[in-house]
Amino acid sequence: MRNERLRGYLDVILLSILSEGDSYGYDIVQQVNEQTHGALLLKEGSLYPALKRLEANRFIGGYWGTDKDTGPRRRYYSITERGKTHLKELKREWYAEQRMLSTFFGKVNFE
Repeated sequence: MRNERLRGYLDVILLSILSEGDSYGYDIVQQVNEQTHGALLLKEGSLYPALKRLEANRFIGGYWGTDKDTGPRRRYYSITERGKTHLKELKREWYAEQRMLSTFFGKVNFE
């Protein structure tokens, strides 16, 4: 996926993942990779600025924690109520855009 297109979807991707449960950066990257079967490779250069932006807008909250099995200290993120509302709005917008664009996709010849 092109970087400019990814930027448009990154917030909804991150909020969707965090709506399933708290997570940290590396785990988020792994979830994106698994869920897209490797089609979307999320890099730290886009992930952490997006997480900071979402946190600054109070869509997510961050806290320091440790994994009981491996022990290293990590920054975990969780979606806030404001973030859940924002995610619903983003999804609504996406479905509206998808419906609108699909009117043109039927007319395109990809040969």
